[in-house]
Amino acid sequence: MAKILIAEDDPSMVSVLVDVLKELNHEVIAANTAERAFDLVRQHAPSLVLADIEMPEGQPKGLELLRSVKEHDRFIPVIVLTGYATKERAVAALRAGAYDFIEKPFRIDELLKRVEHALAQHQAMQALRENAALKSQLRDKFRFDNIIGSSPRMETVYRMMERVANTDATVLILGESGTGKELVAKALHYNSRRAAMPFVAVNCAALPEHLLESELFGHRKGAFTGAAFDKVGLFQHADGGTIFLDEIGSMALGLQSKLLRFLQDHELRRVGDTETIKVDVRVIAATNEPLQKKLEEKLFREDLYYRISVIPIELPPLRERVSDIPLLAQFFLQTIAQRNGTTPPTIPEDVMRVLQAYPWPGNVRELQNAMERACTLCDGNKIALHDLPERILQVVGKELPQSAPVAASTAVNDALAEKAAAAACWSGGGAPMSLKEFLHQQEVRYIEQAIAAAGGDKEKAAAQLGISIATLYRKLAPLPSEGATV
Repeated sequence: MAKILIAEDDPSMVSVLVDVLKELNHEVIAANTAERAFDLVRQHAPSLVLADIEMPEGQPKGLELLRSVKEHDRFIPVIVLTGYATKERAVAALRAGAYDFIEKPFRIDELLKRVEHALAQHQAMQALRENAALKSQLRDKFRFDNIIGSSPRMETVYRMMERVANTDATVLILGESGTGKELVAKALHYNSRRAAMPFVAVNCAALPEHLLESELFGHRKGAFTGAAFDKVGLFQHADGGTIFLDEIGSMALGLQSKLLRFLQDHELRRVGDTETIKVDVRVIAATNEPLQKKLEEKLFREDLYYRISVIPIELPPLRERVSDIPLLAQFFLQTIAQRNGTTPPTIPEDVMRVLQAYPWPGNVRELQNAMERACTLCDGNKIALHDLPERILQVVGKELPQSAPVAASTAVNDALAEKAAAAACWSGGGAPMSLKEFLHQQEVRYIEQAIAAAGGDKEKAAAQLGISIATLYRKLAPLPSEGATV
């Protein structure tokens, strides 16, 4: 169903057109002046305009309407309705951008045929416009400066990406899971001459060999059990663009041979076919495992390795780019808050120190998930330690170096103690710990961290805490109610 505007001052003509078009389930709106018609164009964004060129009273207002419509939205097709005596004006209308014209009187079937063609063109143009807008958004989204990081390791990555993006060189992206390999591949694609063509991503570890071969190269009907129809492979779908082969180290040796032939000749043969097909596609591969080990174990072809690693780009794990963590964390919080329509919370210094002390085995992806959780659980304008996943607090509490600032290590232990105390004291198993006992435990833990940070020197720790050595010993002693002495 389409929305069609009729700009016609003859009521009987309007009535006929409305009835015919509504029978085809189109939504129809009408105006008897050019001015009113243009108002409706702006309000309703019709898919087609049928305009009488002599509207009203013999004045060529239809031409003015046509020009206004085209200035407003050049993708809206306009079919001009004209009397026999004004054929020259109809030709002028075509030159001004009208899609078609039809002379009065006209056959209904002829009008409907032209309406159908115009609507088909409008649909195609809308798809092109949406595709162009999407491509523009993707180019903006995957600009090099949208890849977050200012550490020296990442600066090296950026320089290499800028040098190779607009070439057809095969790139091998190396990096642990979660480091952003696909993001880099997309950035290379959308900053190249292939940006307007498809980007196709394939996870080579997700499918068994025979299914992956069919996905990549396609197959002919009857090539194997279950091949009920011809299938176009992903290499063909990516023709003119880029294909991203993620986890290429998982590809079986037999399929590696076929991939090697494709990289050499840029020709493929579908499964069960005898003909070859020429395909123009750039290949970017990625792996999270060392391919050198696969080479030694004869699990990866050496000739294929040299083919795909013309340009290697190594992405450092997050633990080796600690200075980028504040930028990434704040970026994720802003993105999440924008999506939720809220104000992004800030990250206090003690929380940031914990984030930078954690080794992030899941890399950037794990940090993003942690910020998603923290932003969801945060009940104020600042992220608190207890908003972070408990595994982060547990790991940092064990691994924070002795030389770490007292405030950071203490804050972590405070957060862990808060969780542990809540679990131990309020789980219903026995009498809960008194507030006095709980506060004493926290104070002892704080002082012990200060002593550790001072290298075991209690006097130095006391001075840092702003208390006397006697007060330090007294605070470390068990509570009198327990009947213990120092």
